[in-house]
Amino acid sequence: MITIRNISFCYPDGNRALNNVTIDVQKGSNVAVVGANGAGKSTLLALIVGLHNLMEGQIEIDGKAVGKGTLEEIRKKVGFVFQNPDDQLFMARVYDDITFGPRNFGYPPEKIKELADNALEIMKIGHLKDRAPHKLSGGEKRNVAIAAVLAMAPDVLLLDEPSSYLDPKSRRNFILAMEQLPHTKLIATHDLDLVLDLCDRVIIMNRGEVVADGAPRELFLNEKLMECSGLELPLSLQTRK
Repeated sequence: MITIRNISFCYPDGNRALNNVTIDVQKGSNVAVVGANGAGKSTLLALIVGLHNLMEGQIEIDGKAVGKGTLEEIRKKVGFVFQNPDDQLFMARVYDDITFGPRNFGYPPEKIKELADNALEIMKIGHLKDRAPHKLSGGEKRNVAIAAVLAMAPDVLLLDEPSSYLDPKSRRNFILAMEQLPHTKLIATHDLDLVLDLCDRVIIMNRGEVVADGAPRELFLNEKLMECSGLELPLSLQTRK
């Protein structure tokens, strides 16, 4: 579903955020991307949806190359949940934010309502639909932001630090919801315990490069790899090591 071939990217200040990254993500899989701050995780997700112009290499979504001429089509297939929900929510009501995407896609009213109601149910936030987003807690905003992306019915979900702001119950609800969804998911996160709960594959990045790719538990128990990548052992493995 996602094919990334030899991509590199530099910011205008000269910071080389990605260096010759190659990744394949199969349809329906849950894949995590982890690494210390500055490893390139967020930049990678942004490039997949065309928020930055690709400098080197190629990205394809379901066989379609990401580029200026294909962004509209790509963004119908790929839903991106930003790291900060305040970057994503801007309407007067939660319900208006959740229906914004389907309305802009030109769906008929009955389809918009169906998609919005389904997203509200998945994220268990029906009680928030008439609230003002700017008056919500950080965790509530996070759930609304995820619901707004789900309402666009994408094939692929890109989630940047999705468990941030969530309390333990909301975090568990998020994991349960993601387990039930058939979407292809690429999740950039510092929450390594979430990776163990949700993902069958993890990609470890360090200074813009992929340094390991495999089963989460196996890689997380590699002390040398974790130390070199600036990562700590997940809490759930610390007493079982």
